[in-house]
Amino acid sequence: MKGCTVGGVTLPHGPYMIGAGVCKNPKTTKEWLKVASVVSGSYTPLPREGNQGKLFYPDTLEEVRRLGYGLNSFGMPNVGFVEAIKELSEIVSEQPLIVSIAGFSVADYRKGVETMRIVSNVSAIELNFGCPNTNHGEIASFKPNTISTILEDIVDIECNKPIWVKVSPYSNPANLCAAAEVLNEFKDELKLALVTCNTFPFAYAGKGKFDPIQGRAGLSGPALKHIALGQVHQFRELLDVTIDVIGVGGIMNGDDIIDFLDAGATAVQMTSWPFWAGNPGRFMDELTNSIRFFEYLELNHSEA
Repeated sequence: MKGCTVGGVTLPHGPYMIGAGVCKNPKTTKEWLKVASVVSGSYTPLPREGNQGKLFYPDTLEEVRRLGYGLNSFGMPNVGFVEAIKELSEIVSEQPLIVSIAGFSVADYRKGVETMRIVSNVSAIELNFGCPNTNHGEIASFKPNTISTILEDIVDIECNKPIWVKVSPYSNPANLCAAAEVLNEFKDELKLALVTCNTFPFAYAGKGKFDPIQGRAGLSGPALKHIALGQVHQFRELLDVTIDVIGVGGIMNGDDIIDFLDAGATAVQMTSWPFWAGNPGRFMDELTNSIRFFEYLELNHSEA
């Protein structure tokens, strides 16, 4: 199988990885790294229990595909930066490990990068600017000045690892353009990649479907796919060629991966598909059987 280099990281088996949200702790990260490159987290400065009660809908992969959407509201449960680096640093894998960090202030992101940059087996750091499922005010993706300030801080601390920026979907093209402009300003100072897009914020699942945040949750799954493709296509036009675009949102089979690559993504992350599949074995069985996808790779991608 042909490899792929994206955002300064070489993915040995092709242009795909497990996205943040599937592996919320080092233990599950270790299991998924046996089959694919993984984005672990998101991790925050202090441990978080996350939201409580019913946190995702529907219950099975078959229902997600039948209904055409998935919803979740986990609230970033994680072990915190200190425990994360302790446990993640002990993982040995041939697959790249990318760590996703999140915060509620500029200082939180700075602390996350300062912490994770010293972990030798972390290949890249992803800044999650798009998590909607907490009660902490405005989402960072929609504040370009905040994104710029955080990236300036990272330049100051001289992080040598690639920095990936994950954003929410933008319904206003002007917001998307503003985010692209900020990233382009740092193209010569940071090894950047853009990850788009996170779940659509605060979708309503209906009465009794969820417990936290008044029943609102992040929309994912097939319903998000064409929105996410549009985000990839726009960002690819606006970003400097040195900034790779990583597509995520609604990928449920190999043909979906092809669509993202055709739209301009260099690689993809998958979250809903592996999450609702429930375990690495079932997910990899389905991915391996995506014959058209692997034929596409043979025709269109060179060895990394």
